[in-house]
Amino acid sequence: MIVAMTSEQMRSYERHASEVCGVPALLLMENAGRGAAALIAERMANATGPAVIVCGKGNNGGDGFVVARHLEAVGLATVVFLLGNRDDVAGDARTNLAALRGLGIEVIELHGELLALREALDTASVVVDALFGTGLGRAIEGLAREVVELLNGGVRPVIALDLPSGIDATTGRVHGVAVRAALTLTFGQLKTGLLQGEGVRHAGDLRVIGLGLPDAAVLDSVAFTAEAIDAGDALIQRGWRAPDLHKYKAGSVLVVAGSPGKTGAALLAATAALRSGAGLVTVASWPEVVRALDGRVLEVMTTALEPAALEASVERALQRCSAVAIGPGLGLDEAAREVVEQVVIGWSGPVIVDADALTCFAGRPRELRTARGPRVLTPHAGELARLLGVSASDVERDRFGAAARAAAETGAVVVFKGPYSVVAHPGGALRFLDGAEPLLATAGSGDVLAGVLAALVAASPERLELDAIFELVCAGVFVHFAAARVWREQLTIDGRVPERGLLAGDLIEALPRALANL
Repeated sequence: MIVAMTSEQMRSYERHASEVCGVPALLLMENAGRGAAALIAERMANATGPAVIVCGKGNNGGDGFVVARHLEAVGLATVVFLLGNRDDVAGDARTNLAALRGLGIEVIELHGELLALREALDTASVVVDALFGTGLGRAIEGLAREVVELLNGGVRPVIALDLPSGIDATTGRVHGVAVRAALTLTFGQLKTGLLQGEGVRHAGDLRVIGLGLPDAAVLDSVAFTAEAIDAGDALIQRGWRAPDLHKYKAGSVLVVAGSPGKTGAALLAATAALRSGAGLVTVASWPEVVRALDGRVLEVMTTALEPAALEASVERALQRCSAVAIGPGLGLDEAAREVVEQVVIGWSGPVIVDADALTCFAGRPRELRTARGPRVLTPHAGELARLLGVSASDVERDRFGAAARAAAETGAVVVFKGPYSVVAHPGGALRFLDGAEPLLATAGSGDVLAGVLAALVAASPERLELDAIFELVCAGVFVHFAAARVWREQLTIDGRVPERGLLAGDLIEALPRALANL
């Protein structure tokens, strides 16, 4: 079980492990450093130069001292720097510094002159940042700032221990300046600051290094912000298909989407629903959109929303459907708004509210509480900001808090899309996607997600309560993410990994494999 914790929650986690469970803090530091050293050693398998480890005077520096000792123990060269005086190092970090010196491993103090560090960085195979950990609450200035800028200006990849120095462990804000890491090895649990704000860009790839603690022994007794969605959760929610299943039992999805120039949004959502297992999918849209789609679709059905008889045509479309996805490319004119109000507020079944349908409720989130059935909102930062009446930068600064607020105010399950997407239950539960996938930054990716979620919700044989929908939505978010990884793996040749080029249609084609991989 992986969770996300604030700085204060992480301190409580470690304090409980030491004071209640009886695991000494010194042992926690040892476990963290040993785990990090093992991964760094893998990176140095063909190294010709040393690991340059730059340590601070606190516990993060202590982690760096442990890493140095373990790398030396397996025959890998290290050059260890300390920002400041040895005599100022205290606690468990001092114990590990003494161990290095006792073993004859030199630790070079950094004061006003950084020539030795510059020279070491030129010959390094890898650079390890162990300057400042979760306790940093002030701006990095003076010599420390110069050291961070020197690390950022080097050509070698930087591996950060616990979090990149200068990043706030809770908010992801930069304290003056921060290390830009290629890889962050965070200890015990993920920190919320690594999953939002500037922390996402500065952390690079993320790996969690365990502290040698059974999660249940500690997490049952301390608070955390959110729990990661994993493949096991998704597998349970996907379920197995009965041999006598037919298309009506597999779920009927209505996609209310599309407008002139945006027919693709409707088609992407509909096809994604089919690829995710829906037995029947119908697109309801404006007459000119339906005419355009009828020449392109085979498996998807269509029905027209007639402006002259709007309410009646919507009611006809809603008959016999199990779930609705509404909003992709639908438009924001008066007719579109009438359709959104009728479906989102008036229909009693589950509705995935996306894109233009979300924008129809900008500044009035509490009206969604009047909806007759369960609702799932899938905003990106701009849409969530409009819904809550704040700026996009406001919601990005606290992604967990913004998602929780939106869920509480609307009474809906909220999927705040983006790196490490957050799923919020109106009752307060938070989940997050344990991964960031830049390949998903492509037009139509959100339309695909809406179709995936509608298909999973529609497949349920009985009326779903909000708790069950929350679990299905978490599974759908994971499957959508996994489909991008499937495409990446299929196009990786001789270790060359594609970083761009995924189209939303490619994502749809990868959905069955992503589901099968569960």
